[in-house]
Amino acid sequence: MPSNPPISLLWPPDAHHQPRRLSDSVAADLDLDRIITALSAGYEDYTRDIRAILLDLCDDPRVIAYRQDVLADLLDDPDLARRLDDLLPTNIELDRFHYAARHGQTDLHEVLWRIGQLESYVETVEGLHAVFEGTRVQSAGLRQLHDLVVGVRADETFQHLLADLPEMVRKVRNIGSITLGINLDDRLRPVEATLLSINAETFGGDMGGPSFLEMLFGWTSDRREWSGIAPLHTVKRAMEQAQAGPHARDLANPMLHPLFRDLADILKQTSRPVARALQRYNHTKTQFLGALKSELAFFLGAARLVQRLADSGLPVCAPEIASQARRVCTITGVYNVGLALRLLEGRDGRLNGAVITNDTHFGDETGRIFILTGPNQGGKTTFTQAVGIAQVLAQAGLHVPGRAACLSPVDSVYTHFPVEEAPESGAGRLGEEAQRLNDIFARATAHSLILLNESLSSTSAGESLYLARDIVRILRRLGTRAVFATHLHDLAAGVDDLNASTPGDSEIVSLVARMHEDGAMRQTYEIAPGPPRGRSFAREIAARYGISYEQLDDLLRRRGLAHDAE
Repeated sequence: MPSNPPISLLWPPDAHHQPRRLSDSVAADLDLDRIITALSAGYEDYTRDIRAILLDLCDDPRVIAYRQDVLADLLDDPDLARRLDDLLPTNIELDRFHYAARHGQTDLHEVLWRIGQLESYVETVEGLHAVFEGTRVQSAGLRQLHDLVVGVRADETFQHLLADLPEMVRKVRNIGSITLGINLDDRLRPVEATLLSINAETFGGDMGGPSFLEMLFGWTSDRREWSGIAPLHTVKRAMEQAQAGPHARDLANPMLHPLFRDLADILKQTSRPVARALQRYNHTKTQFLGALKSELAFFLGAARLVQRLADSGLPVCAPEIASQARRVCTITGVYNVGLALRLLEGRDGRLNGAVITNDTHFGDETGRIFILTGPNQGGKTTFTQAVGIAQVLAQAGLHVPGRAACLSPVDSVYTHFPVEEAPESGAGRLGEEAQRLNDIFARATAHSLILLNESLSSTSAGESLYLARDIVRILRRLGTRAVFATHLHDLAAGVDDLNASTPGDSEIVSLVARMHEDGAMRQTYEIAPGPPRGRSFAREIAARYGISYEQLDDLLRRRGLAHDAE
């Protein structure tokens, strides 16, 4: 079982982390990548980490509450969230200092690496101390981080590091240039060279000064000491010239090799006292702060997402987490977060009623298996996704879409949405659907959530109905929570018979996507318990698009193409 880091905003110190990773197909069916993109806004470098956190389904109510408290602190104190957001790039800098020895590197490289690591470590500790100063946090996660920072900062070793680090940095970074001495022969060819000095200043390029002849015959001026008398050549430019075709320059001047060797030796000597001074900090561990970066990005992104949805006029809430044994999910005013984010992309921040909210109730009194029917584009898939998204967000410790919510954790979420047929499988579309369903029932338990969307629609209506009834009966026997969005209205019409003929404690209930019936048929996207309305919906849809028998007969008559019996 993976061990937890020394300090974590996701896992309490004594929690056992046992990943229950959602599959990529579930993430795709629920459109979770859109939500992950929203959570990662401003922290794109950590999208993969944020995705892993969201899809690593946590079913421990105590851990979920631990995370909810962290998010509550950030939402209750926007200034705290802003200061942590400002600090996050410094924390991320610790990522750069993962040393790996490479061929050609000297002791100086390792010294530079360690100094850079300690410098970012000090900046992060000091930054976190400033973030928490004068702030009272309530969550156990942020309190532990605060206490850790206070303890580290008060430690004698850290105080010595704070005092010693500036001088160590100055010694190894205060090298801006070297001065070479070159002797020429009587034909002005370089014949000897040596290192004259190591300088703090850097040289500049040609400042438009005197010509070579002017310098040769004694011209002098008050030109800046560190400006060259010729253009400043860069390594990149020299390498480009060295590789530029058959007339490339030969950069392998034999005098350069001993010069660079001498330079390396001198720099090595420069680094030795700093390396000795660093030995006292060999046991200073900085990795625990670096491990917090993705967790901070996750919670800061979640706080932004909550605020964005609230500003758009949509409700969001921290759900009550019930015991897993209750197998409940009650949300007042649930909606599809992915749909809301998609609509927000083309608006000024307010949705103005463009997203319809619904209520959902899984439980002993209200049923746990819902057969959802209704017209095309009536909101069936959107609602089915909304249920799954809310469950994933709740178990990540985040707010859920809705005005109030109470959910039991699930041990996994399984989805069965339409996919493209894979001809290479040789099983056909129905065979592939059947195999995927078999895989779900091989793993699902009474504490799972199963979302079926137009399953078994690849065969005839009669065969689909026969197979679907068996699937629903097994869902009841299993006792799981499920939504089955389908066009099989006869399946929904027979829920009483299915409940009576199949043992189980999870009631099967018919839900319907409602329509306005005021003469102008239109979707409401409202989902509510009720009997299926398949036939009347079909007639209204046909009338809406002008394909009822009467409408088409009138069209043919007007075109002079109707054949009447003689």
